[in-house]
Amino acid sequence: MRKLTGLHQQRGLAAIEFSLVAPIMFLLIFATAELGRMLYQYNALTNAVRDAGRYLSDRAYEGNTGIPTLTESVKNRASNLIIAGNTLGQNELLPGLTNADIQYSLNGEMVTVAVSYNWTPIFSDTLFSASGTSAVSLNFPMQVSYTMRASQ
Repeated sequence: MRKLTGLHQQRGLAAIEFSLVAPIMFLLIFATAELGRMLYQYNALTNAVRDAGRYLSDRAYEGNTGIPTLTESVKNRASNLIIAGNTLGQNELLPGLTNADIQYSLNGEMVTVAVSYNWTPIFSDTLFSASGTSAVSLNFPMQVSYTMRASQ
Protein backbone atom coordinates (compact mmCIF):
# COMPACT_ATOMS: atom_id res chain seq x y z
CA MET A 1 0.00 0.00 0.00
CA ARG A 2 1.27 3.46 -0.97
CA LYS A 3 1.20 6.41 1.39
CA LEU A 4 -0.45 9.52 -0.19
CA THR A 5 1.72 12.60 -0.27
CA GLY A 6 0.74 16.32 -0.23
CA LEU A 7 -0.52 16.71 -3.81
CA HIS A 8 -2.51 13.50 -3.83
CA GLN A 9 -4.20 14.36 -0.54
CA GLN A 10 -5.49 17.68 -2.00
CA ARG A 11 -7.16 16.16 -5.06
CA GLY A 12 -10.87 17.09 -5.18
CA LEU A 13 -10.68 19.56 -2.31
CA ALA A 14 -11.13 22.60 -4.59
CA ALA A 15 -14.41 21.19 -5.96
CA ILE A 16 -15.73 20.63 -2.43
CA GLU A 17 -14.72 24.14 -1.36
CA PHE A 18 -16.39 25.64 -4.45
CA SER A 19 -19.61 23.71 -3.82
CA LEU A 20 -19.71 25.13 -0.28
CA VAL A 21 -18.91 28.74 -1.24
CA ALA A 22 -20.78 28.99 -4.59
CA PRO A 23 -24.35 29.34 -3.20
CA ILE A 24 -23.32 32.18 -0.90
CA MET A 25 -21.34 33.86 -3.68
CA PHE A 26 -24.23 33.63 -6.15
CA LEU A 27 -26.68 34.92 -3.54
CA LEU A 28 -24.50 37.98 -2.98
CA ILE A 29 -24.13 38.60 -6.72
CA PHE A 30 -27.88 38.32 -7.39
CA ALA A 31 -28.76 40.46 -4.33
CA THR A 32 -26.36 43.16 -5.50
CA ALA A 33 -27.83 43.06 -9.00
CA GLU A 34 -31.38 43.34 -7.63
CA LEU A 35 -30.42 46.25 -5.38
CA GLY A 36 -28.84 48.05 -8.32
CA ARG A 37 -31.92 47.41 -10.44
CA MET A 38 -34.19 48.72 -7.67
CA LEU A 39 -32.16 51.91 -7.29
CA TYR A 40 -32.12 52.42 -11.06
CA GLN A 41 -35.91 52.06 -11.26
CA TYR A 42 -36.42 54.34 -8.25
CA ASN A 43 -34.30 56.98 -9.96
CA ALA A 44 -36.27 56.58 -13.20
CA LEU A 45 -39.55 56.90 -11.28
CA THR A 46 -38.32 60.00 -9.43
CA ASN A 47 -37.25 61.67 -12.68
CA ALA A 48 -40.55 60.81 -14.38
CA VAL A 49 -42.61 62.20 -11.47
CA ARG A 50 -40.50 65.39 -11.44
CA ASP A 51 -40.99 65.81 -15.20
CA ALA A 52 -44.74 65.31 -14.84
CA GLY A 53 -44.87 67.85 -11.99
CA ARG A 54 -43.12 70.42 -14.15
CA TYR A 55 -45.40 69.60 -17.08
CA LEU A 56 -48.50 70.08 -14.92
CA SER A 57 -47.25 73.28 -13.31
CA ASP A 58 -46.62 74.81 -16.72
CA ARG A 59 -50.13 73.94 -17.92
CA ALA A 60 -52.19 74.63 -14.79
CA TYR A 61 -53.17 78.12 -15.99
CA GLU A 62 -54.45 77.11 -19.43
CA GLY A 63 -57.38 79.26 -20.46
CA ASN A 64 -58.32 82.81 -19.51
CA THR A 65 -59.80 82.22 -16.05
CA GLY A 66 -56.66 83.04 -14.06
CA ILE A 67 -57.45 80.12 -11.74
CA PRO A 68 -55.19 77.06 -11.84
CA THR A 69 -56.98 73.87 -12.93
CA LEU A 70 -55.88 70.44 -14.04
CA THR A 71 -57.89 69.23 -17.02
CA GLU A 72 -58.26 65.53 -17.78
CA SER A 73 -56.31 65.84 -21.04
CA VAL A 74 -53.37 67.45 -19.22
CA LYS A 75 -53.55 64.74 -16.52
CA ASN A 76 -53.59 62.02 -19.19
CA ARG A 77 -50.51 63.47 -20.90
CA ALA A 78 -48.75 63.76 -17.51
CA SER A 79 -49.66 60.12 -16.79
CA ASN A 80 -48.16 59.13 -20.13
CA LEU A 81 -45.05 61.10 -19.18
CA ILE A 82 -44.73 59.09 -15.96
CA ILE A 83 -45.59 55.69 -17.42
CA ALA A 84 -43.86 55.95 -20.80
CA GLY A 85 -41.41 58.84 -20.54
CA ASN A 86 -43.24 60.89 -23.17
CA THR A 87 -46.69 62.46 -23.53
CA LEU A 88 -47.72 60.03 -26.27
CA GLY A 89 -47.44 56.94 -24.06
CA GLN A 90 -45.51 54.76 -26.51
CA ASN A 91 -43.05 52.95 -24.20
CA GLU A 92 -43.10 51.55 -20.69
CA LEU A 93 -40.52 52.88 -18.23
CA LEU A 94 -41.42 50.59 -15.32
CA PRO A 95 -43.19 47.25 -15.68
CA GLY A 96 -46.62 47.21 -14.09
CA LEU A 97 -46.96 50.97 -13.51
CA THR A 98 -50.53 52.05 -14.33
CA ASN A 99 -52.73 55.14 -14.13
CA ALA A 100 -54.22 53.77 -10.91
CA ASP A 101 -50.83 54.24 -9.21
CA ILE A 102 -50.78 58.00 -9.94
CA GLN A 103 -52.57 60.71 -7.95
CA TYR A 104 -52.81 64.42 -8.75
CA SER A 105 -53.83 67.23 -6.46
CA LEU A 106 -54.07 70.99 -6.73
CA ASN A 107 -53.99 72.98 -3.50
CA GLY A 108 -54.21 76.66 -4.34
CA GLU A 109 -51.27 77.19 -6.68
CA MET A 110 -49.38 74.07 -5.58
CA VAL A 111 -49.51 71.09 -7.95
CA THR A 112 -48.67 67.70 -6.40
CA VAL A 113 -47.99 64.46 -8.23
CA ALA A 114 -47.76 61.29 -6.12
CA VAL A 115 -46.95 57.80 -7.38
CA SER A 116 -47.04 54.55 -5.43
CA TYR A 117 -45.28 51.81 -7.40
CA ASN A 118 -44.97 48.22 -6.21
CA TRP A 119 -41.47 47.10 -7.21
CA THR A 120 -41.06 43.38 -7.86
CA PRO A 121 -37.71 41.57 -8.02
CA ILE A 122 -36.83 39.92 -11.31
CA PHE A 123 -35.44 36.66 -9.91
CA SER A 124 -38.34 35.77 -7.62
CA ASP A 125 -41.38 37.63 -6.38
CA THR A 126 -42.00 35.31 -3.44
CA LEU A 127 -39.73 33.35 -1.17
CA PHE A 128 -41.26 30.11 0.03
CA SER A 129 -40.55 28.53 3.35
CA ALA A 130 -39.14 25.01 3.60
CA SER A 131 -42.63 23.55 4.04
CA GLY A 132 -43.96 25.35 0.95
CA THR A 133 -47.10 26.55 2.73
CA SER A 134 -46.33 30.13 3.70
CA ALA A 135 -44.75 32.79 1.52
CA VAL A 136 -42.82 35.96 2.20
CA SER A 137 -43.33 38.66 -0.40
CA LEU A 138 -40.20 40.37 -1.69
CA ASN A 139 -42.14 43.25 -3.28
CA PHE A 140 -41.09 46.72 -2.20
CA PRO A 141 -43.38 49.78 -2.31
CA MET A 142 -41.78 52.84 -3.90
CA GLN A 143 -43.57 56.08 -3.10
CA VAL A 144 -42.53 59.28 -4.81
CA SER A 145 -44.22 62.68 -4.69
CA TYR A 146 -43.32 66.06 -6.15
CA THR A 147 -44.90 69.43 -5.41
CA MET A 148 -44.38 72.56 -7.47
CA ARG A 149 -46.00 75.98 -7.73
CA ALA A 150 -48.11 76.47 -10.84
CA SER A 151 -46.58 79.05 -13.16
CA GLN A 152 -48.50 81.56 -15.25
